[in-house]
Amino acid sequence: MFGSKSCFLGFDIGGTKIACGLLNEEYAVMDKLSCAFEPLGEGGIAQSMLELAKKLCSKAGIGMESIRAVGVCIPGSVDTERGIVIDAYNLSLHDSNFRETVEKRFHIKTALLNDADAAALAEARIGALSAVKNSMLVTIGTGIGVGIILGGNLFHGGRGLGVEAGHAVMDIHGDECTCGRFGCVETLCSASWLQSKAKAALGQDASIPMLVKLAKAGDPVCAAIWNEFAFNLGNALASYVNILDPEMIALGGGVSGVGEFLLSSIRDHVDKGSFFRPQTPVVIASLGNDAGLAGACIYADEQQRNCEQ
Repeated sequence: MFGSKSCFLGFDIGGTKIACGLLNEEYAVMDKLSCAFEPLGEGGIAQSMLELAKKLCSKAGIGMESIRAVGVCIPGSVDTERGIVIDAYNLSLHDSNFRETVEKRFHIKTALLNDADAAALAEARIGALSAVKNSMLVTIGTGIGVGIILGGNLFHGGRGLGVEAGHAVMDIHGDECTCGRFGCVETLCSASWLQSKAKAALGQDASIPMLVKLAKAGDPVCAAIWNEFAFNLGNALASYVNILDPEMIALGGGVSGVGEFLLSSIRDHVDKGSFFRPQTPVVIASLGNDAGLAGACIYADEQQRNCEQ
C-alpha cells in the first residue's frame, strides 16, 4: 500500500493508446493500465487520461490524494518549460497548452515532455546509461526518437524545443519521410522500414521477428535486408557520435529486443564511421516499455523538487 503523497502517475501517450502507470518513490512501475483512444483534442485526451487514472488507482486500492505528481510524455515537439505541445501530428495537437489542461482535470502538479526525452532520462537515472554523464538513447520504433543527456541533465535543445535527430537527412534522394523531407534517418533505420521490407520479401503476414529469425538462419534475402538495415543504423549512430562524442549510446524500442544480434551487426559500422577512438560503447536499453512512464515521473519529481528549493 502506498503512503500519503508517496507515488507518481505516469502517462505515455501514443497515437492510438494511452498507458498509465503508478510508480513508487524509486520510479519502479507498481501497476499499470492502458486503453485505446481517439485523439479528440486536448480536452478529450485529458479526460481519457483522468478516467484511466481513476481505474488504475481503484485497482491499486489508493486514492488520488496519494499522488505526488503527474508526468506525461507525448510523441511530438514540446516546450517543456511552458508545458506547450508545439506539434504532435498523430494527436492533432498544435500549439496546445496541454499541461495546463491536464492540471485542471487532475488538480495535481503535472510535467510534460517528449517521449524520447522521457525514455532517455529514465535510462540515465535508473537504467542502462546511469553510469555516465553524457549519453544518448536512440529509440527504434515506428520512427526514430533520440534523447540526449549532457552533464547528467536532459538536453532540451538550445531553444528548449527538443531534439529531432531522427529527421537528420541521410539520403536526399531517398523516400519521403512523415515530416515531408526525403531520406531522413527514420526512413532508413526505423522498424517501419524493416516491416515494409519484410512484407515485400515474405508477404503481407511477415513480421520483423520472422525476418530476424530467417536472417539468423542464413536466408540470403532476409540476411541482405538485415545487413542493409544494420549498415544504415550503424552509420546514423556514427554521425551522432561525430557530433556529440557521447560516452555511451543505448538502443531502445521494439527492434532493440533482438539484443546482441543487433549490436554485433552494427558495431563495425559505428566503429568505421566514427572519428574517435576508442569506439563509443553501444548497449541495449534496460527499461523496455516502462521507460517513458518512468522518465515522465522522474522529470515531474525533479521539477517539483527544484521548485521547492
